[in-house]
Amino acid sequence: MTLKRGLIGALVIVLLLAGGVLVYWQFFGQAAPDATEMAATPLLAEPVIVSGEGAISAEGQIVPLRHAALAFNTPGVVVEIVAAEGERVAAGQPMVRLDDADQQLAYQRAQAGLGQAQANLAAATAGQDAAQTGIEVATLGVATAEVELALVQAEPRPEEIALSEATVALAEARVALAAAAQAGVLEGAAGSRVRAAEAELRAAEARAIAPRLRLEQERQRAEPDADALAQAERDYNAALAGIEAARVALTEVADGATDAQRQGVAGGLTAATAQRDAAAAELALLLAGGQTERVAIAEAGLAGARAALAEAEAQGQAADSAAQQAAAQVAAAEAGLTAAQTALDDRTLTAPFAGTLADVTVAVGEVAAAGVPVAVVADFSGWRVETTDLTELDVAEVVVGAPAQARADALPETLLTGTVSDVDSVASEVRGDTTYKVTIRLDLSLIHISEPTRPY
Repeated sequence: MTLKRGLIGALVIVLLLAGGVLVYWQFFGQAAPDATEMAATPLLAEPVIVSGEGAISAEGQIVPLRHAALAFNTPGVVVEIVAAEGERVAAGQPMVRLDDADQQLAYQRAQAGLGQAQANLAAATAGQDAAQTGIEVATLGVATAEVELALVQAEPRPEEIALSEATVALAEARVALAAAAQAGVLEGAAGSRVRAAEAELRAAEARAIAPRLRLEQERQRAEPDADALAQAERDYNAALAGIEAARVALTEVADGATDAQRQGVAGGLTAATAQRDAAAAELALLLAGGQTERVAIAEAGLAGARAALAEAEAQGQAADSAAQQAAAQVAAAEAGLTAAQTALDDRTLTAPFAGTLADVTVAVGEVAAAGVPVAVVADFSGWRVETTDLTELDVAEVVVGAPAQARADALPETLLTGTVSDVDSVASEVRGDTTYKVTIRLDLSLIHISEPTRPY
């Protein structure tokens, strides 16, 4: 019977009494086995029972150390057979490729979409930072407006009233001085000039009131500030010097005046009168205590600052929302790129482990159906036997690591050895019986099977 057409005998494996199991293994003939048959379709034969004390018989099948029938997840036209049948392949090595033009285009679009999403996120983050800065500025504006309102609503302090009164007195003295100067210029009399000099002296004395008050306040403090006290003393001394200068000027009265002097003294009187009126109005407002207009202005400023803060906070919330949406778009774009990459990768069938490409069932130009195996990869570096009918009573005697012996009726003079490598812990139903699969790793040094070659 030829290599691909039938079964050639059976192999019986007898575990040594230390393990106590008997299995049989199907063999593929005197010649080297075909890679496709070995990897894709393990063959069964009638069991051969070996008698002997403690022996247990079972059926089994031979399979390579590892094998896998591989299929594409989606259908497509085969455009390249990368590896040939019988060729050794490394883990991850491409073997068969499908047409991937659509997947390449989808991947490029996903890349572009991710780039745009990342740019949008950068812009949204910048907007978020700007909005936060706006909130901080608006918060500071509210705090400033609250302080201003508190200041104008506060009752005037005695020193503020005294200072305002001194300002009014100084302004009145300046009016008197300006009037006297104008009279002297207009009258051209020595007496008028004397009165002007006297008015200047009174003005200098009035100017000394405020520095004197500040000096007294600094001296009355429980813990006076040395710098402030020194400044107050300097200001007061300067005012005293002004008084002395006015006294000297009182003796230096001169006759006559030019047109420019007349115009100058007229303007000086007008300005002095306006300053006096303004100082008097400020004093009256301070004494009234209400400062209604200033309070209203401060309240309006505070309301505006709070409105600006509310607007800034609304813009901040909008910026946060935009940043969150942009981040979600980036995550979605990344997921889309990953999916596009997966779809592109799925168009290439790769080896799941190092081994031999035992079979390829498609050709270039054919359509590979989804889920239908198109290639078989097997690892022929080792062989194992898997039992198919060991019951729960027999499997209790099997231990991992126990040595095994086997003979094939096709090779009756050859003794094969192996080791139990695994005993399934979950049972299966086989022809109504509860069975457990036992796996035996065979010793390659005693198995006379050559490495599969590419079939022709």
